[in-house]
Amino acid sequence: MNTISYSKVFLALLVTFLPNQILADQNLISSACDHTQYKELCKKTLESDSESSSATSFDVLSKVALNHATSTATEIHDQVTTLLKGSSSNKVALTDCDKNYQDAIERLAESSKALASKKYFDVYTWVSSAMSSSDTCDQGFKEVGEGKSPLGDKVTTFTQLCSIVIDITNQLK
Repeated sequence: MNTISYSKVFLALLVTFLPNQILADQNLISSACDHTQYKELCKKTLESDSESSSATSFDVLSKVALNHATSTATEIHDQVTTLLKGSSSNKVALTDCDKNYQDAIERLAESSKALASKKYFDVYTWVSSAMSSSDTCDQGFKEVGEGKSPLGDKVTTFTQLCSIVIDITNQLK
């Protein structure tokens, strides 16, 4: 076989298998997300992450969703820190939120360790606890008469991402 023939064989193999791999990746993500409460956010999040494109198991997809939840919690914590530096009338609630999101981030780190150790019930426990910390933060604004949290839609996204982590992890049991 000459060089041209090898090139043709390689090209034929590439054309044959690459679309199948892309389709397999999308099917894995769809399969995982179809069993979540927030299907569209799940698909959007996982399809946008390069680690998901090479995923061969739900473990990897759960890890990716957990990383996005952690990133969102960190962004919210940074927002709380910025608001605390300003002249805000709700310093008490923000101070509590600061502690709550620090706790949430720590709990998500524990979730990551549990996931790596395949301790799926622990993942559920830690992620649920992180969600509870977020909820406690929101309740704090209501208790001080502020009503709606100044943290916006990121809090909802955080809670939904946590739910996605739990839903995908539950499929691993």
